[in-house]
Amino acid sequence: MRERHARGEPFLSGMFTRGEVVYAGSEGDAAHDREPVAIFTGEVLPFYAGDLDDDTVRTLLNELASEIGLTLEQEEVHVGYRDRTWTLKRSQ
Repeated sequence: MRERHARGEPFLSGMFTRGEVVYAGSEGDAAHDREPVAIFTGEVLPFYAGDLDDDTVRTLLNELASEIGLTLEQEEVHVGYRDRTWTLKRSQ
């Protein structure tokens, strides 16, 4: 988002929370019982991005979620915005 701002492109502001998801009842190696997660909570700030439509926000969220997925080496990233949720899957 900082790079987008530097180029004068629309961006989202928000907060990241790091954590782990724990899978109860997982079998096998304990390393697979948990994995890292990053939760982004944000808003479209009226002063900076009040003119963004929902499609643009979804595009920005997909870009951000893709970066998070790559950083955390995730196969899937779940995204929620307003009344919709969707899953991005890493391409092989």
